[in-house]
Amino acid sequence: MSLLPASFLFRYSIPVKRIDRLPRAKAPVLKLPKSCEIPFPSEMDDVPQFAKLAMAWNSEGLALAVTVSGKTDWPNCSPDAPHSADRIQIWFDTRDTQNIHRASRYCHRFVLLPIGEGSDGMEPFLKQVPVPRASEDAPDIDIDSVLLESEADQSGYRVAVWFPTESLQGFDPETYSRLGFYITVHDDEHGQQVFTLGDDFPYESDPSMWASLELDSGTD
Repeated sequence: MSLLPASFLFRYSIPVKRIDRLPRAKAPVLKLPKSCEIPFPSEMDDVPQFAKLAMAWNSEGLALAVTVSGKTDWPNCSPDAPHSADRIQIWFDTRDTQNIHRASRYCHRFVLLPIGEGSDGMEPFLKQVPVPRASEDAPDIDIDSVLLESEADQSGYRVAVWFPTESLQGFDPETYSRLGFYITVHDDEHGQQVFTLGDDFPYESDPSMWASLELDSGTD
């Protein structure tokens, strides 16, 4: 029996489709086709798989959408305590520097809640947070420049985010066609779904633990 998870044995490089018509002019502005779905390599380790991930990019920015299903109650989300909520955490390294163990200014971390914001508490919420132990923090972004949308009910939710090019320090897909990437989805009912490695590994702070995304030049 191996002491290491199967996902530790591989270096992942996952293609992300280019869709030039994003974001759309009408709602849902960030609807992504099924061809944009990205698998969680942690599936090899029998980690709970209750969330689906889809991503796409173009020269104007990067889209990410998460769908969680199989719930029996509304998401538990509070912008005042985002790390204690049903939440999605996202890490990007716009230089995909796989040989560093402390984050650089090109490394970003975000907490995304499907609901909790707005007068009715039904709007999504995004917060930029520091990467632990970073040698240099990424610049603070203008959260208002990021496009958010979500839909939720007692059975689950879908939340999507559009990061315009200027919101991610160093995001230059014409020059750098690879991104370092990690994601976790925490749900009070289902537990935590990690992208590759679990909490026994320092993925929160170590960019060398992150996977790579290849920005596919083909259009869809």
